[in-house]
Amino acid sequence: MKHDTLVAALDAARKSASAVTYIEGEHNEQTVSYAQLHERALALLHHFQAKGAGPGAEMILLLAANEQFVDAFWACQLGRIVAVPIAVGNTDEQRLRLLHVGERLRNAFLCTGEKIFERYRAFAVSAGLGAQAEQLASRAVFLDQIEDADKKGARHEPTPDDVAMIQFSSGSTSSPKGVQLTHRNITTNLDAVHEGTGAEAGDVALSWMPLTHDMGLIGFHLTPISLRLDHYLMATEVFVRRPLLWIKKASEKRATVLGSPNFGYRHFLRAFDHAKSEGIELSRVRLILNGAEPISPELCNEFTTALAPCGLKASAMWPVYGLAEATVAVSFPPPGSGIDVVAVDRESLKIGSPARITSG
Repeated sequence: MKHDTLVAALDAARKSASAVTYIEGEHNEQTVSYAQLHERALALLHHFQAKGAGPGAEMILLLAANEQFVDAFWACQLGRIVAVPIAVGNTDEQRLRLLHVGERLRNAFLCTGEKIFERYRAFAVSAGLGAQAEQLASRAVFLDQIEDADKKGARHEPTPDDVAMIQFSSGSTSSPKGVQLTHRNITTNLDAVHEGTGAEAGDVALSWMPLTHDMGLIGFHLTPISLRLDHYLMATEVFVRRPLLWIKKASEKRATVLGSPNFGYRHFLRAFDHAKSEGIELSRVRLILNGAEPISPELCNEFTTALAPCGLKASAMWPVYGLAEATVAVSFPPPGSGIDVVAVDRESLKIGSPARITSG
Protein backbone atom coordinates (compact mmCIF):
# COMPACT_ATOMS: atom_id res chain seq x y z
CA MET A 1 0.00 0.00 0.00
CA LYS A 2 2.73 2.45 -0.96
CA HIS A 3 1.74 6.07 -1.50
CA ASP A 4 3.74 9.02 -2.78
CA THR A 5 2.00 11.59 -0.57
CA LEU A 6 -0.17 11.70 2.54
CA VAL A 7 -3.06 13.00 0.43
CA ALA A 8 -2.81 9.92 -1.79
CA ALA A 9 -2.93 7.77 1.36
CA LEU A 10 -6.08 9.54 2.59
CA ASP A 11 -7.70 9.26 -0.84
CA ALA A 12 -7.12 5.50 -0.79
CA ALA A 13 -8.32 5.18 2.80
CA ARG A 14 -11.57 7.09 2.21
CA LYS A 15 -12.64 4.40 -0.25
CA SER A 16 -12.48 1.84 2.56
CA ALA A 17 -14.92 1.14 5.38
CA SER A 18 -12.34 1.96 8.06
CA ALA A 19 -12.52 4.82 10.55
CA VAL A 20 -10.86 6.70 13.37
CA THR A 21 -12.62 6.73 16.75
CA TYR A 22 -11.92 9.41 19.34
CA ILE A 23 -12.18 8.26 22.95
CA GLU A 24 -12.93 11.08 25.40
CA GLY A 25 -14.20 8.89 28.22
CA GLU A 26 -15.62 5.48 29.05
CA HIS A 27 -18.94 6.29 27.38
CA ASN A 28 -17.88 9.24 25.23
CA GLU A 29 -16.69 8.28 21.76
CA GLN A 30 -16.97 9.70 18.27
CA THR A 31 -16.32 7.61 15.16
CA VAL A 32 -15.40 9.35 11.90
CA SER A 33 -14.96 7.38 8.69
CA TYR A 34 -12.02 8.30 6.51
CA ALA A 35 -14.48 9.53 3.87
CA GLN A 36 -16.06 11.83 6.46
CA LEU A 37 -12.61 12.94 7.60
CA HIS A 38 -11.79 14.02 4.05
CA GLU A 39 -14.98 16.09 3.83
CA ARG A 40 -14.49 17.67 7.24
CA ALA A 41 -10.92 18.59 6.38
CA LEU A 42 -12.03 20.19 3.11
CA ALA A 43 -14.61 22.27 4.99
CA LEU A 44 -11.97 23.51 7.42
CA LEU A 45 -9.58 24.17 4.53
CA HIS A 46 -12.10 26.70 3.23
CA HIS A 47 -11.64 28.72 6.41
CA PHE A 48 -7.85 28.40 6.24
CA GLN A 49 -7.89 29.71 2.69
CA ALA A 50 -10.36 32.49 3.55
CA LYS A 51 -7.86 33.68 6.16
CA GLY A 52 -5.18 33.78 3.45
CA ALA A 53 -3.28 30.52 4.01
CA GLY A 54 -2.26 29.18 0.63
CA PRO A 55 0.17 26.52 -0.61
CA GLY A 56 3.50 26.74 1.17
CA ALA A 57 2.19 28.73 4.15
CA GLU A 58 2.71 27.27 7.63
CA MET A 59 -0.23 26.55 9.92
CA ILE A 60 0.59 26.23 13.62
CA LEU A 61 -1.78 23.68 15.15
CA LEU A 62 -2.33 24.65 18.80
CA LEU A 63 -5.22 22.34 19.66
CA ALA A 64 -5.95 20.22 22.71
CA ALA A 65 -8.72 18.02 21.25
CA ASN A 66 -7.62 15.10 19.06
CA GLU A 67 -10.66 15.42 16.80
CA GLN A 68 -9.96 19.07 16.03
CA PHE A 69 -6.26 18.39 15.56
CA VAL A 70 -6.84 15.61 13.04
CA ASP A 71 -9.30 17.70 10.99
CA ALA A 72 -6.84 20.61 10.94
CA PHE A 73 -3.85 18.43 10.07
CA TRP A 74 -5.62 16.97 7.04
CA ALA A 75 -6.95 20.37 6.00
CA CYS A 76 -3.32 21.42 5.77
CA GLN A 77 -2.38 18.41 3.67
CA LEU A 78 -5.28 18.92 1.26
CA GLY A 79 -4.37 22.58 0.81
CA ARG A 80 -0.59 22.00 0.51
CA ILE A 81 -0.18 23.97 3.74
CA VAL A 82 2.67 22.99 6.07
CA ALA A 83 1.32 21.66 9.38
CA VAL A 84 3.24 22.75 12.49
CA PRO A 85 2.02 20.85 15.59
CA ILE A 86 2.63 22.56 18.93
CA ALA A 87 1.46 21.15 22.27
CA VAL A 88 -0.89 23.34 24.30
CA GLY A 89 1.17 24.41 27.30
CA ASN A 90 0.31 25.40 30.85
CA THR A 91 3.64 26.94 31.82
CA ASP A 92 5.21 30.23 30.79
CA GLU A 93 8.07 28.38 29.11
CA GLN A 94 5.61 26.35 27.04
CA ARG A 95 3.67 29.47 26.08
CA LEU A 96 6.86 31.24 25.08
CA ARG A 97 7.53 28.34 22.73
CA LEU A 98 4.57 29.36 20.53
CA LEU A 99 5.97 32.87 20.07
CA HIS A 100 9.43 31.49 19.33
CA VAL A 101 8.03 29.12 16.72
CA GLY A 102 5.96 31.89 15.13
CA GLU A 103 9.08 34.00 14.72
CA ARG A 104 10.99 31.16 13.05
CA LEU A 105 8.38 30.49 10.35
CA ARG A 106 8.29 32.36 7.05
CA ASN A 107 4.54 32.72 6.57
CA ALA A 108 2.86 31.57 9.77
CA PHE A 109 -0.86 31.19 10.45
CA LEU A 110 -2.46 29.76 13.57
CA CYS A 111 -5.28 27.29 14.15
CA THR A 112 -6.47 27.18 17.74
CA GLY A 113 -9.36 27.88 20.07
CA GLU A 114 -10.14 31.39 21.30
CA LYS A 115 -10.04 30.32 24.96
CA ILE A 116 -6.67 28.64 24.48
CA PHE A 117 -5.23 31.68 22.74
CA GLU A 118 -6.43 34.12 25.40
CA ARG A 119 -4.13 32.44 27.92
CA TYR A 120 -1.22 32.84 25.53
CA ARG A 121 -2.14 36.45 24.82
CA ALA A 122 -2.28 37.30 28.53
CA PHE A 123 1.15 35.76 29.04
CA ALA A 124 2.60 37.58 26.03
CA VAL A 125 1.35 40.94 27.27
CA SER A 126 2.81 40.35 30.74
CA ALA A 127 6.14 39.38 29.15
CA GLY A 128 6.26 42.45 26.92
CA LEU A 129 5.60 40.33 23.82
CA GLY A 130 2.09 41.54 23.06
CA ALA A 131 2.99 42.61 19.51
CA GLN A 132 4.05 39.07 18.57
CA ALA A 133 0.83 37.65 20.00
CA GLU A 134 -1.32 40.15 18.10
CA GLN A 135 0.51 39.32 14.88
CA LEU A 136 -0.48 35.67 15.33
CA ALA A 137 -4.02 36.64 16.34
CA SER A 138 -4.46 38.56 13.09
CA ARG A 139 -3.68 35.35 11.17
CA ALA A 140 -5.56 32.92 13.41
CA VAL A 141 -8.44 30.62 12.59
CA PHE A 142 -10.35 30.16 15.85
CA LEU A 143 -12.24 26.88 15.59
CA ASP A 144 -14.76 27.84 18.26
CA GLN A 145 -15.85 30.79 16.09
CA ILE A 146 -16.62 28.70 13.00
CA GLU A 147 -20.34 28.27 12.51
CA ASP A 148 -20.66 26.91 8.97
CA ALA A 149 -19.15 23.89 7.28
CA ASP A 150 -21.03 24.09 4.00
CA LYS A 151 -18.27 25.46 1.79
CA LYS A 152 -15.34 23.32 0.76
CA GLY A 153 -11.78 24.50 0.26
CA ALA A 154 -9.89 24.10 -2.97
CA ARG A 155 -7.56 21.10 -3.04
CA HIS A 156 -3.95 21.69 -4.00
CA GLU A 157 -2.24 18.40 -4.77
CA PRO A 158 1.16 18.10 -3.10
CA THR A 159 4.22 16.57 -4.71
CA PRO A 160 6.34 14.01 -2.84
CA ASP A 161 8.99 16.67 -2.21
CA ASP A 162 6.63 19.29 -0.76
CA VAL A 163 7.01 19.83 2.98
CA ALA A 164 4.06 18.23 4.77
CA MET A 165 4.88 19.23 8.33
CA ILE A 166 7.52 20.67 10.63
CA GLN A 167 8.30 18.88 13.89
CA PHE A 168 9.74 21.15 16.55
CA SER A 169 11.68 18.86 18.85
CA SER A 170 13.00 21.53 21.23
CA GLY A 171 13.14 25.27 21.84
CA SER A 172 10.94 26.22 24.78
CA THR A 173 13.42 28.72 26.19
CA SER A 174 15.84 29.11 23.26
CA SER A 175 15.56 29.37 19.52
CA PRO A 176 13.40 26.37 18.54
CA LYS A 177 14.75 23.81 16.09
CA GLY A 178 12.35 22.56 13.45
CA VAL A 179 12.63 19.39 11.39
CA GLN A 180 11.06 19.73 7.95
CA LEU A 181 9.43 16.52 6.74
CA THR A 182 8.38 16.12 3.14
CA HIS A 183 5.62 13.81 2.01
CA ARG A 184 8.36 11.51 0.70
CA ASN A 185 10.09 11.51 4.11
CA ILE A 186 6.88 10.50 5.86
CA THR A 187 5.55 7.95 3.37
CA THR A 188 8.98 6.29 3.10
CA ASN A 189 9.11 5.96 6.88
CA LEU A 190 5.54 4.67 6.94
CA ASP A 191 6.51 1.96 4.45
CA ALA A 192 9.38 0.99 6.77
CA VAL A 193 6.99 0.92 9.75
CA HIS A 194 4.60 -1.33 7.83
CA GLU A 195 7.40 -3.78 7.11
CA GLY A 196 9.07 -3.53 10.50
CA THR A 197 5.88 -4.11 12.48
CA GLY A 198 4.72 -6.95 10.26
CA ALA A 199 1.46 -5.06 9.74
CA GLU A 200 -1.55 -7.32 9.24
CA ALA A 201 -4.90 -6.67 7.55
CA GLY A 202 -6.79 -7.19 10.81
CA ASP A 203 -4.64 -4.91 12.94
CA VAL A 204 -6.38 -2.41 15.20
CA ALA A 205 -4.29 0.35 16.78
CA LEU A 206 -5.11 2.22 19.98
CA SER A 207 -3.07 5.08 21.42
CA TRP A 208 -3.27 7.69 24.16
CA MET A 209 -0.09 9.50 23.10
CA PRO A 210 -0.44 13.17 22.08
CA LEU A 211 -0.69 13.91 18.38
CA THR A 212 1.87 16.67 18.79
CA HIS A 213 4.47 13.91 19.32
CA ASP A 214 5.81 11.97 16.34
CA MET A 215 5.05 8.59 17.89
CA GLY A 216 1.43 9.60 18.48
CA LEU A 217 0.83 11.35 15.14
CA ILE A 218 2.90 9.33 12.69
CA GLY A 219 3.06 6.02 14.51
CA PHE A 220 -0.56 5.76 15.63
CA HIS A 221 -2.53 7.96 13.23
CA LEU A 222 -0.80 8.23 9.87
CA THR A 223 0.29 4.58 9.93
CA PRO A 224 -3.25 3.14 10.33
CA ILE A 225 -4.60 5.53 7.69
CA SER A 226 -1.92 4.51 5.22
CA LEU A 227 -2.87 0.88 5.86
CA ARG A 228 -6.63 1.62 5.76
CA LEU A 229 -7.06 0.20 9.26
CA ASP A 230 -9.40 1.16 12.08
CA HIS A 231 -7.71 3.00 14.90
CA TYR A 232 -8.60 4.60 18.21
CA LEU A 233 -7.20 7.82 19.67
CA MET A 234 -7.71 8.29 23.40
CA ALA A 235 -7.31 11.78 24.79
CA THR A 236 -4.03 12.01 26.69
CA GLU A 237 -5.68 13.67 29.69
CA VAL A 238 -8.14 10.76 29.88
CA PHE A 239 -5.22 8.34 30.19
CA VAL A 240 -3.59 10.55 32.79
CA ARG A 241 -6.76 10.59 34.90
CA ARG A 242 -7.87 7.01 34.22
CA PRO A 243 -4.94 4.87 33.02
CA LEU A 244 -6.92 1.65 33.52
CA LEU A 245 -9.35 2.79 30.81
CA TRP A 246 -6.53 2.46 28.26
CA ILE A 247 -6.30 -1.31 28.77
CA LYS A 248 -10.05 -1.69 29.22
CA LYS A 249 -10.60 -0.05 25.83
CA ALA A 250 -7.82 -2.15 24.28
CA SER A 251 -9.79 -5.23 25.36
CA GLU A 252 -13.13 -3.81 24.26
CA LYS A 253 -11.87 -2.73 20.82
CA ARG A 254 -9.85 -5.93 20.31
CA ALA A 255 -6.72 -3.87 19.72
CA THR A 256 -3.64 -5.59 18.32
CA VAL A 257 -1.13 -2.72 18.48
CA LEU A 258 -0.61 -0.45 21.51
CA GLY A 259 2.18 1.87 22.55
CA SER A 260 3.51 4.10 25.30
CA PRO A 261 6.70 5.68 26.56
CA ASN A 262 8.23 3.94 29.57
CA PHE A 263 6.58 6.28 32.12
CA GLY A 264 3.13 5.33 30.85
CA TYR A 265 3.55 1.72 31.95
CA ARG A 266 4.60 2.89 35.40
CA HIS A 267 1.61 5.23 35.57
CA PHE A 268 -0.70 2.36 34.64
CA LEU A 269 0.79 -0.04 37.17
CA ARG A 270 0.37 2.45 40.02
CA ALA A 271 -3.36 2.38 39.38
CA PHE A 272 -3.75 -1.26 38.37
CA ASP A 273 -5.93 -3.46 40.54
CA HIS A 274 -6.09 -7.18 39.73
CA ALA A 275 -9.54 -7.32 41.29
CA LYS A 276 -10.83 -4.94 38.61
CA SER A 277 -9.27 -6.76 35.66
CA GLU A 278 -11.98 -9.38 35.32
CA GLY A 279 -13.28 -9.51 31.76
CA ILE A 280 -10.23 -7.83 30.24
CA GLU A 281 -8.96 -9.88 27.29
CA LEU A 282 -5.62 -8.96 25.72
CA SER A 283 -4.69 -12.11 23.83
CA ARG A 284 -5.12 -10.28 20.49
CA VAL A 285 -2.41 -7.75 21.36
CA ARG A 286 0.64 -8.69 19.30
CA LEU A 287 2.75 -5.53 19.78
CA ILE A 288 3.10 -2.95 22.56
CA LEU A 289 5.57 -0.35 21.34
CA ASN A 290 7.84 1.06 24.03
CA GLY A 291 9.87 4.08 22.99
CA ALA A 292 10.37 7.86 23.22
CA GLU A 293 12.45 7.61 26.41
CA PRO A 294 14.93 5.19 28.07
CA ILE A 295 13.38 1.74 28.47
CA SER A 296 13.43 -0.20 31.73
CA PRO A 297 13.50 -4.00 31.16
CA GLU A 298 12.39 -4.51 34.77
CA LEU A 299 9.34 -2.30 34.23
CA CYS A 300 8.51 -4.06 30.96
CA ASN A 301 8.56 -7.42 32.72
CA GLU A 302 6.51 -6.06 35.60
CA PHE A 303 3.87 -4.79 33.17
CA THR A 304 3.59 -7.98 31.11
CA THR A 305 3.57 -10.13 34.27
CA ALA A 306 0.77 -8.06 35.79
CA LEU A 307 -1.36 -8.47 32.67
CA ALA A 308 -0.47 -12.07 31.86
CA PRO A 309 -3.70 -13.30 33.55
CA CYS A 310 -5.56 -11.14 30.98
CA GLY A 311 -3.93 -13.03 28.12
CA LEU A 312 -1.12 -10.58 27.36
CA LYS A 313 1.94 -12.33 25.93
CA ALA A 314 5.34 -11.29 27.31
CA SER A 315 6.66 -11.30 23.73
CA ALA A 316 4.26 -8.47 22.84
CA MET A 317 6.40 -5.88 24.66
CA TRP A 318 8.41 -4.28 21.86
CA PRO A 319 11.26 -1.81 22.49
CA VAL A 320 11.72 0.60 19.58
CA TYR A 321 13.93 3.58 18.80
CA GLY A 322 13.31 6.68 16.73
CA LEU A 323 13.70 10.45 16.63
CA ALA A 324 11.98 13.43 15.03
CA GLU A 325 14.94 14.05 12.73
CA ALA A 326 14.32 10.65 11.11
CA THR A 327 10.52 11.22 10.83
CA VAL A 328 9.76 8.73 13.62
CA ALA A 329 11.08 5.17 13.29
CA VAL A 330 14.74 4.13 13.14
CA SER A 331 15.19 0.70 14.71
CA PHE A 332 12.82 -2.20 15.44
CA PRO A 333 13.57 -5.73 16.66
CA PRO A 334 11.77 -8.64 14.97
CA PRO A 335 8.05 -8.51 15.91
CA GLY A 336 7.24 -10.80 18.81
CA SER A 337 10.85 -11.21 19.88
CA GLY A 338 10.19 -9.69 23.30
CA ILE A 339 12.82 -8.10 25.54
CA ASP A 340 16.47 -9.03 25.10
CA VAL A 341 18.97 -7.18 27.29
CA VAL A 342 22.57 -6.65 26.17
CA ALA A 343 25.13 -4.87 28.40
CA VAL A 344 27.65 -2.72 26.51
CA ASP A 345 30.69 -0.81 27.74
CA ARG A 346 29.61 2.83 27.53
CA GLU A 347 33.14 3.99 26.71
CA SER A 348 33.18 1.83 23.59
CA LEU A 349 30.18 3.61 22.05
CA LYS A 350 32.14 5.94 19.79
CA ILE A 351 31.89 6.51 16.06
CA GLY A 352 34.10 4.01 14.23
CA SER A 353 34.73 1.87 17.30
CA PRO A 354 33.33 -1.64 17.86
CA ALA A 355 30.94 -1.93 20.79
CA ARG A 356 32.27 -4.07 23.62
CA ILE A 357 29.81 -6.47 25.21
CA THR A 358 30.19 -6.77 28.97
CA SER A 359 28.84 -9.15 31.56
CA GLY A 360 26.37 -6.53 32.81
